[in-house]
Amino acid sequence: MDNWTIGKLLSWTTEYYQKNKIDSPRLEAEILLAHTLGLKRIELYLKFEQVVKTEQLAQFKSYLQRRLKHEPLAYLTHNQPFMSLDFYVDQNVLIPRPETELLVENCITLIRHSSFVIRHSTILDLGTGSGCIAISLAKFLPEISVVGLDSSPEAIAVAKKNAAKLGVADRCHFLVGDMLNFPNVGAGFTSYRDTQYRDMPARSFDIIVSNPPYIPTAEIEKLQPEVKDWEPRQALDGGADGLNYIRQILKVGSNHCTTALLFEFGCGQAPAIKALDVSRFKEVKIIKDLNGLERIWSGEINRLQTA
Repeated sequence: MDNWTIGKLLSWTTEYYQKNKIDSPRLEAEILLAHTLGLKRIELYLKFEQVVKTEQLAQFKSYLQRRLKHEPLAYLTHNQPFMSLDFYVDQNVLIPRPETELLVENCITLIRHSSFVIRHSTILDLGTGSGCIAISLAKFLPEISVVGLDSSPEAIAVAKKNAAKLGVADRCHFLVGDMLNFPNVGAGFTSYRDTQYRDMPARSFDIIVSNPPYIPTAEIEKLQPEVKDWEPRQALDGGADGLNYIRQILKVGSNHCTTALLFEFGCGQAPAIKALDVSRFKEVKIIKDLNGLERIWSGEINRLQTA
């Protein structure tokens, strides 16, 4: 590659991606080249005739080779937009999906419009990963605090990095812990709660929210290679039927929050989830995404059942 301009490189890469069956070839070419050059995408078109430096071409070529091995674009650029915020991501965390924004939006609506939610709510985000849910909630709700729990120390490190980057580290506290034994998070949270929120009830959290692993084990190998070969298996695998974590969240979640529980689930899982015991909840809702697919479970705590 010699004397390649930005415009010429974009055209060549788009055609190259098309031949290799990469989705959205032009968009990916723009994102990857902008990342390599340290530019915004719009700036590529303002500098169409600019010659790309030799070292930048070498870096771009290495990215192309990695992408052809199905390494996700977000891992190459270490960036994934979510809720109009830019999150750092690497192979230690699941890449945030647009569908999960619906979970965040419904939690925000619940807090802003429900009369029984205390003003200074404390939220537990189970399986926090990159921290995208916890941090987005803290960013859009400046009076709440969030605790993010994940079994991966590496994921927790990414979440902390994102909280600092987006300016909410003072209201986001991240802990390493097992989602299937999450009631123990209270012990790890005690000192933080005592110093920052002395008036909080001992019951710990007002709302629990989660995007848990929900892919059935046998289905993981059928996923596209960008997912099954690169994203962390523990963030995907929900057990034989995909509901291992969801059962646990429903079983004990009501004992550890005072107001509501919300979680994301997979396509086609709504009938099985509706058959689970939800007697400790009221106002149960199944919320559809923009494609009309059932995606989010929401339930308020039935205080008569949990008292």
